[in-house]
Amino acid sequence: MNAELVGAGQARIIIPTVFRNNYLSALKALTHQAKPDALIRVLDFAQKYTSLIDWSDIKKAQKTLLETYAFEDSNLAELSGNRLLLPF
Repeated sequence: MNAELVGAGQARIIIPTVFRNNYLSALKALTHQAKPDALIRVLDFAQKYTSLIDWSDIKKAQKTLLETYAFEDSNLAELSGNRLLLPF
């Protein structure tokens, strides 16, 4: 998928750990209920998120990933109320 996106001049899509449950739920809705809307929304958000990170500087990118809860376990994030935040 990312090869096609890059080939079309689009931003890649990365699914951060904290966003994993959202992504899996959307995939289940598509495969079990033939409802693509949730997956489209999840992928759209993930692409926007990925495009807002400065990947040219690894330390800056890591800082952004930490600040937006990207590395947090998705199950623990649900319990603590943390969600993937768009970088500012």
